[in-house]
Amino acid sequence: MALELSILTLNIWGIPYVSKDRAVRVEAIGEVLASGNYDIVSLQEVWSESDYRYLKERAAAALPFAHYFYSGVVGSGLAVLSKYPIVSAFFHAWSVNGYVHRIQHGDWFGGKGVGFVKISVNEQLVHVYAAHLHAEYDRSCDDYMAHRVIQAYDTAQFIESTQGNGVLQVLAGDLNTEPGDLAYRVLQTCSRLTDSADKKMYASGDLNTNEIARNSYTDPEAAKKSPKGKRIDYIMYRFGSHYEGKLLEHRLPLPDRIPGKDISYSDHEAVYAKIIMKKTSSTSA
Repeated sequence: MALELSILTLNIWGIPYVSKDRAVRVEAIGEVLASGNYDIVSLQEVWSESDYRYLKERAAAALPFAHYFYSGVVGSGLAVLSKYPIVSAFFHAWSVNGYVHRIQHGDWFGGKGVGFVKISVNEQLVHVYAAHLHAEYDRSCDDYMAHRVIQAYDTAQFIESTQGNGVLQVLAGDLNTEPGDLAYRVLQTCSRLTDSADKKMYASGDLNTNEIARNSYTDPEAAKKSPKGKRIDYIMYRFGSHYEGKLLEHRLPLPDRIPGKDISYSDHEAVYAKIIMKKTSSTSA
């Protein structure tokens, strides 16, 4: 019997006292999660415990299982919500994550790493990895490139070492690296994950997820320089041994504005992928 999963990832931009219109946006994101359109949701930048509790409770009818990964001084910001039971959870902290003295950047205080949950879907284990790599801040003078590359390699090694008896591995999150960047290539090559976005589509810029001109929170100067923005949010996947499948759909699922409002859901775009899979014919008997 084929297994079909709808997966969503979103950086909600939920920094208390800093992120604009946070309360309104979190409420709107709760409506999205409660829609019943998704089986698995990966969230990043959930920095407020009250926001997490609200989203968990609002989505409970559609996504009754949830886990938040506590880490560092202020938490990891990572959460996973699921239609199916989460049977175990583990947080793998990265060895490098910014500098403590650069308070204005804040990544160090987040205690970042990879959140890993095993989800039982029809008695089959799906392994989901939530991650949010170190921010770039300045592409022309990137002091954190080495940090992201190390985080990418560490993440790939962790994914590879935890495959176990999972029928599907999914990495979903804000990876803060663009296609072609060293961190992206290291992560994809070492983990053997498949990027859910079509190469022709993302080459056109139509699947970009951050600093795009149509987002209400994009800085006007950044929009002028690069109206299509950049793609740094991903869903990647890998089928387990004796399983085969394909990607049915990949898109940016949310409208440019929250219905009835003149603001976007976040400064990032959500990413959606639908995957179908089954046992290979040689093992189906």
